[in-house]
Amino acid sequence: MSSNENNLKARDLNQQAVILMEAGNAELAQQKLDQAIALDPMVVDSYKNYGDYYIAKEQYQEAKNAYKKALLIEKRGELYFLLGNACFLLDQFGEGVENYNLAISNGYDNDEMMFFMGMAYENTGDSQMAIRYFKKACDKNPARSDYQVKKIYAMIDQQMHEAAEQEVDHLIANSPELFDGYNLKTILLIQRGAIKEAIAFTKMAAEKFPEDVDLRFNYVKTVALGGNLNESLDLIEDTIRFKYYKQSEYKYLLLKAQICAEQGELDKATQVCEQCVALEQEGDFFNEVRFMLLNLYIVQKKFGEALQYAEDFIEYKREDTYYYSALYYRAFCKKQLGDVEQAVALYKDAVSFYRLETLQNPAAIDIYIYRIMALKDLEQYEDALELSDFVLGVNSEVAEVYVLRSDIFNALGKKTLAEQALTKAYQLKPELKPTESASLPKAISEQEE
Repeated sequence: MSSNENNLKARDLNQQAVILMEAGNAELAQQKLDQAIALDPMVVDSYKNYGDYYIAKEQYQEAKNAYKKALLIEKRGELYFLLGNACFLLDQFGEGVENYNLAISNGYDNDEMMFFMGMAYENTGDSQMAIRYFKKACDKNPARSDYQVKKIYAMIDQQMHEAAEQEVDHLIANSPELFDGYNLKTILLIQRGAIKEAIAFTKMAAEKFPEDVDLRFNYVKTVALGGNLNESLDLIEDTIRFKYYKQSEYKYLLLKAQICAEQGELDKATQVCEQCVALEQEGDFFNEVRFMLLNLYIVQKKFGEALQYAEDFIEYKREDTYYYSALYYRAFCKKQLGDVEQAVALYKDAVSFYRLETLQNPAAIDIYIYRIMALKDLEQYEDALELSDFVLGVNSEVAEVYVLRSDIFNALGKKTLAEQALTKAYQLKPELKPTESASLPKAISEQEE
């Protein structure tokens, strides 16, 4: 068979492979691609389609390798774009941006390319560049409302509230059926402190789409933020009868638990949180409600139960703010349960871990705070104060640090300094003043996750 015939047959096999993948027959599609490569290893689409095959199988490193092989044959913009996507899925955002730029340099600059470029920059922490590319994506394809939504979220993150509100109003006008427009408008009104306006707006949206339990949830939440906690609880109970309530049951129960906690009904809040956890399916791990339960148990001095939840976070091994807090609370609970020797060892381990983490991420203020807490509990007061000086040097308005300094000064017998630090904390964050639900996370979240 001539080389030209081999090439034609390899291309035909590639076409068959693509059709088979679309039909869900991945095994036969792979066989066709192997046959194509055996016939003519220089057909670029064989490696490109193999990359797509691996993406569908969620084997992202193999996909990356396949796209690289394709690029050895032809420097094509689309291939750089696909390689950038594979890097993105591997959390290799810097390399992803490099390949996206190469895609643009090679003439591949469609709206999807611009959107993924924005996503990559967002994940590297460059929000300004992210917004720039989200805008380009929107300009190239104004009909893609998901591009608009992503751009607005990025603008909110950058505190561009006035511009974001204008964009949201435009989004609602052009896509009145889209949940995100109403949700974003609600977020912006709450952040502006316009709670009464937020209540009126969310009520209008809920009445406009009476079967939409998510829009109704925004109304219930804004009512709670307005201080009408009993009315909010009544609305939650009424929502149970809605057809699609079960789809959003978790967030309604979590809000109910937060309201109960704010009202000082800690036993009831605990029961509702436990109902939330019971909704977990295989593979689920509800961070927010589990963290609330941990705090509820600590406030109620149920340290054995709190310890179990802390250990669950640690076993889950997702290194986020919940994991960092669990390392501290595990040691704290051990100490409260009388296992002082084990507690000291766990505090020291936590301090070492926090130090390593802040070397990798020096801007992570929350990790420094947990480190200060652990040092305080170890009675290493001078080290704790020195670290708190550093944190306040970076940001002098972290109220929680002043609370910790007050505790340390009290332990050192420096009552005047302790009172001054506590006064400063309450000035910065009045909700830190002790209440029946003290030490709980802020009861009602102001923004959807």
